Amino acid sequence: MNSHYALINKLIAKPGKREEVIEILLAAGRPFQDNPACILYLVCKDARDPNIIWVEDLWTSKDEHTAALAKPEVRPFVAQAIPLLEGMPEQTEVEPIGGKEL
Repeated sequence: MNSHYALINKLIAKPGKREEVIEILLAAGRPFQDNPACILYLVCKDARDPNIIWVEDLWTSKDEHTAALAKPEVRPFVAQAIPLLEGMPEQTEVEPIGGKEL
């Protein structure tokens, strides 16, 4: 059994704000680069909808993910992004079964 924690996040940017939100998300993910608990942090543009952004997270555990998001250096990014979104992000927990690196 796999103990990884994974999320797929759907964010809908206000019209014309997707690139700005992506910049914020990429900056927000920089602290994860040196965090061995973060296996994947991937920001993607939706290929069909010009306002949708997908963010995929894969962590060694839910606790590690929660701890990383609670760090003070991450909070300002959240505050910057929220006003640029249509509503709150949709977050779906998924259970990784296997594949490369798992």
